[in-house]
Amino acid sequence: MECCGREGPSAGISIRDSALTKLLSFAFHPAFDSDHSVAEVLFWGKFIREATTPELRWLLDSEDATIKYNSWFLFDWEAENSSGTIAELFLHEEHSRLSPLERQFVRRLGDAHLRLYEVECVERGLGVHLLDLWTGDRLFVIEREATERLATWDLLGARVSSDNVAGHIFEGGLYVYPAAVKDDIVRHFRRLHRRHHRRFPFDNLGTFFRKHGAVFHHLWLKLVAFPEPPQLVTAEGDPLVFCRSIFETDQPDAVRAALASRPEMRVTQDGRLSWRGPGDDGERELGSWGIEGNRLVLETTSQERAARGRAWLESLLGDRVRYRATALETLEQTMSELRSRSRRRSSRGAPANVPDENTSAVRDLFDRHYLSWIDRPAPSLGNRSPRAAARTTLWRPKLVDLLKQLENATERAARSGRPDYDFSWIWQELGLSRPGSP
Repeated sequence: MECCGREGPSAGISIRDSALTKLLSFAFHPAFDSDHSVAEVLFWGKFIREATTPELRWLLDSEDATIKYNSWFLFDWEAENSSGTIAELFLHEEHSRLSPLERQFVRRLGDAHLRLYEVECVERGLGVHLLDLWTGDRLFVIEREATERLATWDLLGARVSSDNVAGHIFEGGLYVYPAAVKDDIVRHFRRLHRRHHRRFPFDNLGTFFRKHGAVFHHLWLKLVAFPEPPQLVTAEGDPLVFCRSIFETDQPDAVRAALASRPEMRVTQDGRLSWRGPGDDGERELGSWGIEGNRLVLETTSQERAARGRAWLESLLGDRVRYRATALETLEQTMSELRSRSRRRSSRGAPANVPDENTSAVRDLFDRHYLSWIDRPAPSLGNRSPRAAARTTLWRPKLVDLLKQLENATERAARSGRPDYDFSWIWQELGLSRPGSP
């Protein structure tokens, strides 16, 4: 798979190694220095100018980045003062120094270009079954190493080439995207293709993808390597901030009784009071009230809700409660604290009373969750339940994509030691044929 590193020839050099050594030597000749100067900026964008952090420096210097850049520069980049790629110039100028098999190998790599594929099945140590998202064609790619890091329904940006025997292999680096971004990436390339087709109506798909090869890298940097942190907001559109407002009272029992009697309150199983308000889909929780000794505590997810809760409480109870303070904590602070706690627990060893996550109890928990989920309205399905969406022509494809995303996320989590889960019964329960089974 990794065709374009910069290793030197070995004692038992193969046709492949020999051809790549000559091709890379040609591509990194000083005559192409100006090409590299422009190409590196186009390929990396702002990251090459801001490569001051250890993470960025490590990525830029990594073998994977080298392979991806070299593959793109050799087979997609059009050299200055030329209408051909570096590989095409190499074949023309170095023709006499290449054996027929070396020329055949370079041409085969030159014919391959980055395309969008969906992983339909992974056979560990053997290869992957792919769906070409542009043409709908299915193919099996012989691959060993990459099968250890690919998951079902991953989205791939990959160069697939014939192995000259009747099979297919990956060439160059792989761009692996999570299933959740498939629609966004496919839609982006569709827009680019419409724009390209208006300007160059006679270009074929290979030419289009080759001219947009760097887009695969830009999307990978944006969505995978350095994703923007999610901008989480409440249902009212306010920034999500965890707020804990403290009030004092000399009459905790009377205060609790007064709150519990209000129509906007619901008593939860743990004894706290859920503060409710009208929402687009019925009621939504605005906060949670609890009594801790002589203190009344309101926990909410925005400063606006905290202020609203304080005004509502003081208008209801007057001088029976006294406001003291509100503590604020952003999502980043909360996640940092949770990670610190996790590291402290790991250093001390797991508590003896924590059950193994791979037990049947965890599977039962998943079962109960998804039994409820299939009949619960989902915003991504237009507030239809999965069962209802499965019965409609319009929403069925969106439900299939949602199930793919769930399977993909669960399989990836299982690689990190989290429990795996078999979704096959859900496909059957909803009357759906699971796509992609070879």
